[in-house]
Amino acid sequence: MTEEDPVEEIEEMAKKKKPKEKARTTPAKKKKTTTKKTEAAKPEEPKAPKQTVYKKIKVNFWRTRLHDEEIGVHQQLKYQAKTRWFSKNFDIEGVIEEDDEKKHIIAFNKEQWEEDPLEEKRLVCRYFTIMEETLDSKAKGGNFKGGVELSVTHSLIQSYEIKHPAPVFFLQVPGIINLVKLVRGWRLIGSRWSFPLLPEDKEDQLQIVLARGVVGPGRNYKLYIGKKLIARVDGHPIQKEFEIEIYDEDYAKDKTFLRYMTLFGCACNFMDGAVKIVKKLYKQMKNTGTTIYKPPKQELDLFRNPRMMRR
Repeated sequence: MTEEDPVEEIEEMAKKKKPKEKARTTPAKKKKTTTKKTEAAKPEEPKAPKQTVYKKIKVNFWRTRLHDEEIGVHQQLKYQAKTRWFSKNFDIEGVIEEDDEKKHIIAFNKEQWEEDPLEEKRLVCRYFTIMEETLDSKAKGGNFKGGVELSVTHSLIQSYEIKHPAPVFFLQVPGIINLVKLVRGWRLIGSRWSFPLLPEDKEDQLQIVLARGVVGPGRNYKLYIGKKLIARVDGHPIQKEFEIEIYDEDYAKDKTFLRYMTLFGCACNFMDGAVKIVKKLYKQMKNTGTTIYKPPKQELDLFRNPRMMRR
């Protein structure tokens, strides 16, 4: 969380949050039924049917210099006036589609992420509902829907533990008072990331979502809960576009899960850069246990004892 985060707003939204329609439980697999006739005949095995897609999300970082006139400073100022979650150093850099309909804009601290020296790098990316002008001059939309933040400090701790560069992102969703860690693990071939689904209601169970990298160009992942495939991310690195498909009907209706998946898609755009930063810093501290990285206050706040904060 950054120093500009309206913490009191988070707590109020968490109190007003409505319970989900269905509790999170172990996703069940459909059993394959076979008859004696089919066993006796033993026909050729049919091709596996395509996965049923219950929800599509497209995270598209399309921003180029050609879009400067289309966006403009005025548009960004309108988002700043609407919500405190849109920081002054943010640039609008893309859009998010849900089922082929444009729903949100993406913004992050581009200049700080791309131009600051290694030991001072910061990344905060958030997405908001698209702001639309109305006849009564009151703009609709512009609401904060979720954010992803890289913690280099946590990344170095995780890297030192598993002895490999391991970026750690924090996922933040309005109405959820907890911050969720998206952590890179170690895998011999390909990449591996995971994040938890923390219980929101009494009936919910703690679950871990595992993203296994698919060998090939771009950031492509299959996401599992246990052994059940629930989603897939298909990344197009040249277009900076990440298409997400949800294969489980219950999770496609879970708004919190959909926001975490959207934030995972946003994080995919920064994973390569995050790995390079953490790799350089970890290499410097590997033998000495000491790093030149200067943890900013925003990252140190992530280590604060919540019990002490209530006093």
